[in-house]
Amino acid sequence: MEFMQYLDLLRRRWAVLFLCALLGGACAFGLSARKAPQYQATATVFLSPSQGQTIGELAQGSSYTRGLVQSYVRLTTTPTVLEPVIAQLGLDTTPQALAGRVSAETELDTVLIDITATSGSPAEAADVANAVSAQLSQATGELSPAGRGDTTAITVTTVAPATVPSSPSSPQRTVDVALGLAIGLLLGIAGAVSAEVLNTRVRDEYDVLDVSDVPILASLGTARGNRGTRHAARGESVDPRVESVRRLRTNLRLLAADGAPQRIVIAAAGAGRGSAAVAVELAVAMADPETRVLLVEGDLRNPSLAEVTGTAPTAGLVGVLTGRAPLAGAVQQWGSKQLGFLPAGAVPPNPDELLGSTAMRRLLADLRADHDVVLVTAPPVLSVADAAILAAHVDGTVVTVDTRRTTRRQLEESLRDLHMVKAHVLGVVLDGASSRRRGSAPAGTSALAPARGAVLSLRPTTGGGERAPVHHEGA
Repeated sequence: MEFMQYLDLLRRRWAVLFLCALLGGACAFGLSARKAPQYQATATVFLSPSQGQTIGELAQGSSYTRGLVQSYVRLTTTPTVLEPVIAQLGLDTTPQALAGRVSAETELDTVLIDITATSGSPAEAADVANAVSAQLSQATGELSPAGRGDTTAITVTTVAPATVPSSPSSPQRTVDVALGLAIGLLLGIAGAVSAEVLNTRVRDEYDVLDVSDVPILASLGTARGNRGTRHAARGESVDPRVESVRRLRTNLRLLAADGAPQRIVIAAAGAGRGSAAVAVELAVAMADPETRVLLVEGDLRNPSLAEVTGTAPTAGLVGVLTGRAPLAGAVQQWGSKQLGFLPAGAVPPNPDELLGSTAMRRLLADLRADHDVVLVTAPPVLSVADAAILAAHVDGTVVTVDTRRTTRRQLEESLRDLHMVKAHVLGVVLDGASSRRRGSAPAGTSALAPARGAVLSLRPTTGGGERAPVHHEGA
């Protein structure tokens, strides 16, 4: 994933990330509230040499003391110091347990030791810190070597007695909640990124670019039954999907200006019948007083467009190819005088043979002569060979991608299969794209067909070196 993709992911998942952070903060607050308050008190002792009359003796003694200060830090939490403290204060604990509540530390190149005691009682914390300081002084007198006149070489003096703390040292609820918020947010980001990486569906233009450099002709929203088709047939712009289909129509017309792709196969990359819906809507959008359009149902295995269009059953394409029906009797007018529909007809036992026959190639040539645009539906590219067979004998192929089902691997394999039969792939149509993703194409790609003021540039496609338009905004 690129940096901009991460930003787009965070923008789209902001609500989930907010809830994760909120949940983390709530958990941290709950755990913090359940903790018993703890108090800390600190006493500071000073280590000094007992002997030294001259400057040299004092310097030597000071160096000797600094060399031993770490040993005295360790001595603070030993039973030698803590057992007398327990007896003095009457504590119900052991030296090992008390050692976990007492700490000692010193700064580098100093002879000061800070002794800190932690307790659930503020008074007890101060008493323990002071008692440990006093006992450390006594233990030092017993353990340090004797100096002149029976005095100890090192003296431990309390220079800052511990005082009773006024507020607990923990839990620090503000810090805990802030940490919980941060952890929750990070876990949310990690989860969102992991889900994005592991999700292999083709969801937006970035995913298409990961597979191929074919142009993205349009990005359509979720279809709402046949309502979008009816709106398009009446020239209405109620459904945003209708506008997207019109932009797809504009892209294909600009393609026709460069290479006249009049016969176009529309096939899905993965499972489903999304290509049929796109073909129906595109046929309605392209039919106008100056454009004669024929929609041919090339999916002979699962014909369903007669029911969608509401036309009467006829011998259809199968009857024409087998010679049982004339073409003129099989084609029906649908929606307008400029829009014709050739249904599949009865399901044949050999669909692939019929679609690859000489009769089919002859029919496609005849249809091109009589119509400005011929749109042919096909089964999914990967399910059977029918789509590849049709794609090899038309001017161009549009591959539809169901953003809810099609994976990147399916798209890649579909484009590869079409390339093997030297099909001219005009581009990809994203079907069912989320409104949050539509229009967020990376720089240099075409998320939608051009609207007003858009300019098309040329870039190579999968099929044999032809060039197809790519939409750039702002011209």
